[in-house]
Amino acid sequence: MTVKKTKKAVTKFFETKRETFEEIQEASFQRSEKLLVDVLKEKIGTINYPFPPFVPIALAWIFIILFPLAFILDPSFTTSLDMSSRKIIGFYLPLLATALIFFINQKALVRSCIFKKHYVRYFIYNSFLLIALLLLREVALFLTDRSAGEGIAEFFSTYYFSTIKGHFSIRTVISFALMVSFVCVTSVFYNIILRQTLKAFLQREKKNVELQYELDFLKNQLSPHFLFNTLNNISALITIDPKRAEESMAKLSKLLRVMLYQTSDATITIKEDIDILQKYAELEKLRLDESYDLKFNINLEDENFQIAPLIAMPLVENAIKHSVNPDGKSFAHISITQAGNKITFETENSNYPRKAKSNAGGLGLATFKKRLDLLYTSRYTYETDVEGDIYRAKLEIITD
Repeated sequence: MTVKKTKKAVTKFFETKRETFEEIQEASFQRSEKLLVDVLKEKIGTINYPFPPFVPIALAWIFIILFPLAFILDPSFTTSLDMSSRKIIGFYLPLLATALIFFINQKALVRSCIFKKHYVRYFIYNSFLLIALLLLREVALFLTDRSAGEGIAEFFSTYYFSTIKGHFSIRTVISFALMVSFVCVTSVFYNIILRQTLKAFLQREKKNVELQYELDFLKNQLSPHFLFNTLNNISALITIDPKRAEESMAKLSKLLRVMLYQTSDATITIKEDIDILQKYAELEKLRLDESYDLKFNINLEDENFQIAPLIAMPLVENAIKHSVNPDGKSFAHISITQAGNKITFETENSNYPRKAKSNAGGLGLATFKKRLDLLYTSRYTYETDVEGDIYRAKLEIITD
């Protein structure tokens, strides 16, 4: 095998291993991000920072600078030590060097090298940092030991090069190399966790925006659907009873005005929502026979209890719509109970369902169920039951 083929085979081998590593790494990222997204689905309040973002960094540096003073200024500690300039530098230099290397890695090197897969470049840059750190140590020690009249020029001309073996011991180099390595590993993991956390937050915010758009769309579908059915009813009344049709139009106008102003928010009080339901039921009753039995049973513990607007409108609408029996008794009984953080909507009506048109599609109930899934997810139950000529529906919602 020629050198060229060998080089090609080795390159291909390492390329395959690199791709495998990247796939494993990306799969790990995705698992971690999914876990973070699941955690962040819990309700987290918006954090408002009352101070500029540089303040935590400044506080960290102040801590690094002042921390050794707790030992240096302690009499019981300093009496047993020679607190010379060398000792003070021995306290401060590792702390300052660690903070500086971490800052450089966190702000520049990890993002420009590790995340872009320039691993060799990352190693070279940190090697230069290690050399610079050792050089800084030597300069600091020279400045503490120098005699009067010696300046920094003497460091490079005599002190540094003439005593290089004495100052750069294997122990010193290894200890500083281990410190730099530890800081690099910490910085890489810190940036990976930060990256995954930020991506998880962005995913959550994106889903929240999409959810809000979908909720607004579904809520806006209710009004046209309700308006379509009501106008059909009024249209039928015009030829039969023009006076009642006129009265229905006035009630419809009033109801739409209420719906326009009260349902624009994410939630309204249960009292306001029930008021809309009752106005709608009164409007529907105008087209029905006087013998039609329509009742509301309201039992509220807190009239200011918050609920999504018009969430139960399809229940009331279908209870009335499918209860009209021209040849028998027709009724719709609606019960609304609220206690604690739970609210229950129950409807019971005579069962006389209309035949669905081929293009109807059940928009009202489809929208109803979709809104429940989006707003209350696993915090609601919806059940229906048919017993002879009676149809029952029950919706229970548990709010936060």
